[in-house]
Amino acid sequence: MRRWIGVVAAVCAFALSPVSAQPSSGCGIPQEIHDGWAMTSPEQQGLNAALLCAMDDGISGGKLANVDDIVVIRHGVLVYERYFAYPHQLNFDATSRHRGNSMTKSVVSLLVGIAMERGLIKDVDVPAFFYLPENADLRMLDKDPITLRHLLTMSAGLGSDRAPGVTFRYSDSETELVGAILKKVTGKTVDVLAQEELFAPLGINDVEWHKSPFSGVAMSSAGLNLRPRDWAKIGQLVLNRGAWEGRQIVPASWVDQSTAEQITTEEPQSYGYQWWLGRSLEGNREVQWIAAQGFNSQKTIIIPALDMVVVFNASRQSKNMVAPELDLLDRYIVPAASRD
Repeated sequence: MRRWIGVVAAVCAFALSPVSAQPSSGCGIPQEIHDGWAMTSPEQQGLNAALLCAMDDGISGGKLANVDDIVVIRHGVLVYERYFAYPHQLNFDATSRHRGNSMTKSVVSLLVGIAMERGLIKDVDVPAFFYLPENADLRMLDKDPITLRHLLTMSAGLGSDRAPGVTFRYSDSETELVGAILKKVTGKTVDVLAQEELFAPLGINDVEWHKSPFSGVAMSSAGLNLRPRDWAKIGQLVLNRGAWEGRQIVPASWVDQSTAEQITTEEPQSYGYQWWLGRSLEGNREVQWIAAQGFNSQKTIIIPALDMVVVFNASRQSKNMVAPELDLLDRYIVPAASRD
């Protein structure tokens, strides 16, 4: 009889114990695709699952923003993943690549940090024509020299009468010049460099990187398509200050510098070296975040104070690449962490 009671107790204990990737809420349960992410319920990582489910229901019911997918990482663990279907639109799942658009720029910034650590780029304040002497636009004799820093902060003033380093003006062409500098110093295009230096160490295996129809070279300003959970790996790498599974992939000093405010913009956000910097307000609490952002509201958002990474992907245009996804961040995801 005692033995039978012991068996029953063991079974009950097993039934009541937490099960990996099975939130008690029943929504946003991650799918196991063996890509290296550990998975638990939101509650196990200190998140309010009810708020995440309310967001889930609101999007599914058409009352909240149209998004293709949302991925939430907390304390390095995948806790919420949801893919939404709309009429006359491609249906995404965990194995689908999603167009990143200008989130590509932030990946290129990480490659600059790697090149600098290896001494291939001397300094962000070296004039850009030192690396690209064939580019006549960089030899602006009537102005101060355009530097790599100016290109990284989109303040070069190319094609205008603006002095370099003064005014932010969003420019794909300036990021393309950053990619050209990387190719000059490494001998590799950005897609090859990223595969070797970032994607292979992170276990990112399903990559598509579009090439320019004019040059045939992989673009630096756009073109990178990854699975949402792989975009989250890029975010987690930044949250870890360039480290992944005990290996320093990007110098921590570069991550700190590139994700710090380097220039103000006309947007509600400021800018680092190809990274956007913003904030969310949760009650009287201000939560700072860093983001890779792209057209149609592609976002990989890093929230150091909450030890969190959030990925949004969408196929429908949103105003200024800001709304409506940041509304979901402010109203649901950041408050879900307030129980900590």
